Amino acid sequence: MKRQFIEKLSIDPYPGTLNLEIVDPASLQTFNKLKTKKGIEIQPEDPSFCIAQCYPVLINGQIRGAIVFPLVEGYPENKMELIASQNIKETISVKAGDDLEVEVL
Repeated sequence: MKRQFIEKLSIDPYPGTLNLEIVDPASLQTFNKLKTKKGIEIQPEDPSFCIAQCYPVLINGQIRGAIVFPLVEGYPENKMELIASQNIKETISVKAGDDLEVEVL
């Protein structure tokens, strides 16, 4: 999958994702609307993993990354996973409970 992130999104992903919980109703509505649009599909190389739709983003106006939305039944509707080439938490000094701005490109 790493190869696909590099080829399709120009992101050599830092290991792991930053998981966000969307609590604002308006933001959740916008996020749910985004998920209905065609994203960049990442196919799993391991059959035990699921397909994911990805959307290029700018995180806090600083880091180019992507939303990774796993296409799996029962996935929490208010969970947003972000990937980037660097450790997002360290790069922008974010901690649990902080707000982040995620702009879809």
